[in-house]
Order: sequence, then structure tokens, then C-alpha cells
Amino acid sequence: MRLFILFACATLLFLSGGLAPGLWPAQASAQDRSERISFAPGRSSRTVRDTISGYEAVDYIVRVMAGQRLAATLRASNPSSYLNIKARGSSEALFNGSIEGNVGDVIVPSGGDYVVEVYLMRNAARRGESANFSLTVEVTGGDPGNRQPDFADGLSGGPDFWEVANVQPGDRLNVRARPSSQATTVARLRNGTVLRNLGCRMNGQTRWCRVERRDGSAGGWAAGRFLVESGG
Repeated sequence: MRLFILFACATLLFLSGGLAPGLWPAQASAQDRSERISFAPGRSSRTVRDTISGYEAVDYIVRVMAGQRLAATLRASNPSSYLNIKARGSSEALFNGSIEGNVGDVIVPSGGDYVVEVYLMRNAARRGESANFSLTVEVTGGDPGNRQPDFADGLSGGPDFWEVANVQPGDRLNVRARPSSQATTVARLRNGTVLRNLGCRMNGQTRWCRVERRDGSAGGWAAGRFLVESGG
């Protein structure tokens, strides 16, 4: 009888909202909002700035053609902020920021709408934290006749030299010890720096190229989307 009374009291407290916090699992309510990304004439990228808090997430929708590169770079005030890239309506991520970092780079398999989702990890969302962020979305490639200069989108061959390009003003390209955004940074290079091409490979959905300066220094791996063909 005592157990029945205790259970009945707990049930009444739960239904009335009076149960002490922490005795029942936290329930995340989806608070997604969406915004379509379009580019100004002659531009292939756009940077947006926004704020999220708690379980709120923002879906940035962009139209991409099959074979094009969709890249996204997130800079946020809260280290628990991440981005995912996925086809609209799909639950499977082409790029998972919580695993691969906050520089996403994918070649889309088919044309249509794709989503760049910005969100807080569950632990930060549960605490009601917030984040101010800037997100740069870029779409390139897809039509060899319109792609000048050539981006580092091949895994073999290619030009003898790359040139660092498309790094945000005031920033530099990180050259990593391994082909991963989590690897140690061994050099930071400005736009216009010419690098020797030592070959490219994929890590997940991101294409990495092994590079070095012409004098053999600054050797390591750089994200292919920041490298364009150079005459050396």
C-alpha cells in the first residue's frame, strides 16, 4: 500500500509539473528555424551572422547542382557550437561537425536543396547556453567550362603548384600535420602563397592536399577548397 501511495503521489506531481528537476529525463523540444541562402551576382559565397540558444537550431538552405562543392565554415563564440551538412529532408549527414570540426567541405552527389544546420551540443543546450556565430557558405565547381582557376578537386595528377585562395580577410590557411581539421597546425599561410602539390586524398567528405613551399618548408596538409591552380 505504501509503495502504491508513493507512486500515485509522484505521478500527480509529474502531471502537475511539480516534480523536482533532474528526477525525470530532460526533453529537448525542436526549435529549428530556416533561412534560404542566395548569392549576390558574380559571387559564390555568402556570410551570415546570427545567434542561437538552448535547443534552437538554424537550417540554412542552399540550392546546389550535382557534382558541385558545398563548403561551410563556422566561427562561434561558444565552443559547443557545430554545423552539419545534409540533403534537405534527409536524416543522414554528409558532414558531421561534432566529429570533423567546423569547416565542412563536400561534393554533393545529386542536385537539389541542401541544409547547413548550426546547433549547440546537447549538454550546452540543456544548460540554456547561447552562441553568437558567423557562417560562410560557398558553392563552387560543377561546370569545368566556368571554373577558373581550377580548384583542388582531384585525387591524383593536377597542377605542379597550388595557390592559397578564398581565406577570409585577416585570416590565414591552417596547414595541418595530418589530413584532419583536428590535427596540429604546422603553418598558417596568407592568400597568394604558392605551394607545391604533393597529392590529395579524402578524409570523410573533406578533400585534403599535401603541400609544401617551394623551398620545402611549411610541409603538411591543407583543405583543398582553399587551393587553386597556380603557375608556380
